[in-house]
Amino acid sequence: MTYESPAKVKVGGIGQVAIVVKDLQMVAENYWNILGIGPWDIYSWEAPLVYDRKYHGKPAWARETIAVAQVGGVELELCQPIAGNSIYQDFLTEYGEGLHHLFFLVDDADRTAEILAKEGFPSLQSAHFGPPEHSATYYNIDIKPLHAIWEPIHKEVIGDVTGAQRIRYPSTAQESSAKVKVKSILRVGIVVKDVQQTAENYWNILGIGPWDIYSWEAPLVYDRKHHGKPAWARETIAVAQAGGVELELCQPIAGNSIYQDFLTEHGEGLHHLSFLVDDADRTAEILAKEGFPSLQSAHFGPPGHKGAYHYIDMKPLGVIWEPIHYGESMGVEPTRYP
Repeated sequence: MTYESPAKVKVGGIGQVAIVVKDLQMVAENYWNILGIGPWDIYSWEAPLVYDRKYHGKPAWARETIAVAQVGGVELELCQPIAGNSIYQDFLTEYGEGLHHLFFLVDDADRTAEILAKEGFPSLQSAHFGPPEHSATYYNIDIKPLHAIWEPIHKEVIGDVTGAQRIRYPSTAQESSAKVKVKSILRVGIVVKDVQQTAENYWNILGIGPWDIYSWEAPLVYDRKHHGKPAWARETIAVAQAGGVELELCQPIAGNSIYQDFLTEHGEGLHHLSFLVDDADRTAEILAKEGFPSLQSAHFGPPGHKGAYHYIDMKPLGVIWEPIHYGESMGVEPTRYP
């Protein structure tokens, strides 16, 4: 049976994943050299390019440096606060560098923000940007029942309409020397306390779903390691497609896991990015030799299908990245919501 979401705002896909950083130039160079992500277009994000700024609903002034790079069908964005009041600086102060928000395209950002505000989700930060004839608008909205900041942005942003000077890194056409190269982002992971409730919230607020929900435990998941040592744990995992990217909800149930570590230290929120590889164990071995050991790993599915994943805290990149390999079958049927 096909169900229709009651959501007044429906996300057709995730267009961009944003990371807050302290030194954008250095992080862009690290992405190029470690994961082959780039080239990067770097902008000074300030007036007169950016205007009519608001911070928690009040007029505000701020300056940032922004960089974007295409990773398959999704943009990766780096945000470095420079001066003034901004939610980027707030995030750095509270959590440090890390995944910050997800962006989706809309026909009318003002109208979308108005609808969400009426549902109890006011804008944290907003602005117009670009030349008047192509003016675009964005809003950063902390939708707490979804445990993520979502950014509706006007579709006019598509193409080079920002009217801004940009710096490109690297400045000349060249091949990255990275031994591991990320061609696309498979999935964005969110750690939550209640997968079922959060999946229902996504369906009802942003129309994201249906969700496939798995009991993530033995015998489906085996050979677990937590910080390099054998471990036992249980989670509930849910995945839904959001355009060309999967959204994943991760709820720790019992045992030692980086999901529970994150909940304890940070609370619910954006946690990791995944990318497909032919051999997750080999990829993790390469990255470990470069100084990035696996935080958590396991094999999953029928043994002959070689399903495996590793979570690797890439501190110079500000994000946990998950190389993952899927076999031909998961070996288990999920439950579905709705």
